[in-house]
Amino acid sequence: MGGRKARALPWIRPERNSPVSMQAQIAGWLEQLIGAGRLGAGDRLPSEAILVQRLGVSRVTVRLAIDELVARGLVARAHGKGSFVTSPVVQHDILSDQAFFDIVLAKAPQPEVRLLAFAPAVPPAKIAALFGLGAGQKAVRLERLSLSAGRPVVFSESWLTPDAAHLSRDDIADMSTAAVHSVLLRHPIASSTNAIGAELAGATVARRLGVGARSAVLVLARTRFDAQGRVREHNRFTVDPSAYEFTFSAKGNVPTAAMVRAVAA
Repeated sequence: MGGRKARALPWIRPERNSPVSMQAQIAGWLEQLIGAGRLGAGDRLPSEAILVQRLGVSRVTVRLAIDELVARGLVARAHGKGSFVTSPVVQHDILSDQAFFDIVLAKAPQPEVRLLAFAPAVPPAKIAALFGLGAGQKAVRLERLSLSAGRPVVFSESWLTPDAAHLSRDDIADMSTAAVHSVLLRHPIASSTNAIGAELAGATVARRLGVGARSAVLVLARTRFDAQGRVREHNRFTVDPSAYEFTFSAKGNVPTAAMVRAVAA
């Protein structure tokens, strides 16, 4: 972890007679600096020796304060180099019913979802076949970029069935596609098939996510169906794995293979 040199900070003097422990005061101060952007992702915290000197506390107190931030994922230690502010990582449980749109808004710090494109267009042949469209028939193309604390984390490319063509950008700007189907188009999503893979970023994805060309990215491809088994949308979500990760949780002794199969249910 490289990181930049520690920035000049507004120092505090922990109160010894406070009902809040000194380590909690220090951890809270550092957390405020991280939240306010005074300490950004990759920045190195002042060394333990400097913190001890400037804050007037023991080394044990400093270590306990940093331990608290490490446990909460705000800071990481690099042996022989110091402690660094981590990049926020959005965790996405792939067995959850939540949409990417909702997960970003619920879990990302300072979340933002930008609507990049929403208009009828002739889809690729594979998508046209899924929708049962003839040559030259249009579906509806939707692109979004999701950001966490100003950093792009998910680039989504979606195709919706032609009946979405009457909707406007304003109609769908603040809704997940699942909500669009349920609330606006009146055919709720009943099931989906999903596949997760890794690939190298092409020029468009690299530009959208702000990563280097041919950087490794994760891709979730998803096809959604209504209760009658008709395809209603196809999505391709490309994520920056350093800022967004897929997880799944299970209760009891459930074989991993069974859990992975459940993703496609």
